[in-house]
Amino acid sequence: MFIGRQRELKVLEGFFNDKGALLVYGLRRIGKTTLIKKALSDSGRPFVYFECQKASEATNVSLFVDLLREQLDFPRAVFVDFLSVFRALRSCCRDFVFVIDEYSYMKEYCLESRKADSRLMAERLDSEFQNIIDEALGDNRLILSGSSIHLMQSLSEHGSPLYGRFASEICLRPFSYLEAKEMFPSLSDSSFLALYSVFGGSPFVLSKIDPSSSLETNICSLLLDEFGVLRSHLRNNVIRELEGDPDLHEILDVIKNGSKKYGEIQAQCHITTSGLLDKRLKKLLDLDILEARFPIGKESDRKKKFYSIKDNLLKFYYAYAFRQENRIGLLGEKRFYEVFIAPSIKDFLSRRFESIVRDYFSIAVKKGMYPDIIDIGSYFTESSEFDCVLKKTDGTYAVYEVKLYAKPMKAKEIYEEMSQIKAIKGLPVTEIGFLCSAGYEKRIEGARYLTLDDLFFKEKPSRRL
Repeated sequence: MFIGRQRELKVLEGFFNDKGALLVYGLRRIGKTTLIKKALSDSGRPFVYFECQKASEATNVSLFVDLLREQLDFPRAVFVDFLSVFRALRSCCRDFVFVIDEYSYMKEYCLESRKADSRLMAERLDSEFQNIIDEALGDNRLILSGSSIHLMQSLSEHGSPLYGRFASEICLRPFSYLEAKEMFPSLSDSSFLALYSVFGGSPFVLSKIDPSSSLETNICSLLLDEFGVLRSHLRNNVIRELEGDPDLHEILDVIKNGSKKYGEIQAQCHITTSGLLDKRLKKLLDLDILEARFPIGKESDRKKKFYSIKDNLLKFYYAYAFRQENRIGLLGEKRFYEVFIAPSIKDFLSRRFESIVRDYFSIAVKKGMYPDIIDIGSYFTESSEFDCVLKKTDGTYAVYEVKLYAKPMKAKEIYEEMSQIKAIKGLPVTEIGFLCSAGYEKRIEGARYLTLDDLFFKEKPSRRL
């Protein structure tokens, strides 16, 4: 069953009705191939789907030509590059879609080559595809797809030979919590949120979860087990990107489940040269592993910028499993979970719940439900952190406290939280709100109250009391 991606399907549908080239990129196992093949199937157009190998252009051209001869009446001639292949395709194919998947593999091969002209080889490859788009496509269409976020994004940047050549770009992201819930219709909202908070929104990762088993069982079998499929996934598709540079692991190990400022990262790792730390952080940002954010209203204060790991599963891995493989092997998955994960899992889930609520407001704004909201984030003072802060068009703010509880929030705590929010200095707060997963013992006047039903858009947002 195909889930979500409706906006992306519409972009692809529009592209198929036009001509030219399209760029699609996203992390490995995020669903690029599934999306493109679904759109191709829906369109009914003839297509050829080729996945590049991490090898030279000559090797990939040879493999591509072999595929064309299997699927089409393609000439028995010698082809030395992709440009000559597409020139031949122009004369024998009409209204086809050609997909060159993992284009970044070829570029990586060029860039990682020890040859003196390796960078020139990579640039020549881009120039060649510029010529393909400009004069060799004819009535056909081309999709370039890849998993290296940085390399694929650079194709459309000013200065690249391919700048201005793409009709559109699709950057495929993990599912939002709302999209991911469609994969688990039988789960209660609270049980699903616990799974999503640990495993994140990758369609591949979510497809491996057993919804009939507990969170603990899924963590033990999929992630802690030596042969767990998600442990292998992280090792092969994520951790491998970091091999050869232990500094990257160290930075992620410092950040773990939280958010760290530059100075905190520098103080807690062994990278003493600021220039080197800058490069390592940039690499993790380019790999789409880290995100850099500012407290709301402090975007111009560079000292306030903080870094966090984007993917929930990767957060969990560095919070609990990184550097612990020997201990997991000694104790076994179940005992390791009981000793090292169970005591703090509620805190981990609570932190992820805060980000889910911020995602809720983003989705709701896009639905037109909060027309006065113009920014969404968090805010902290020297002594306090406020989970979800919303900036309004009039320059004032709404502050929402987020609670992942098993029992309703008590009235006393609501009073205390309201007092803390009212005491914030330097932030004009005109609205106070709460979202408690278990509801409320009593709703105190002067605040807005949201529940899981609101989070999953089962009812209109609760009115302010």
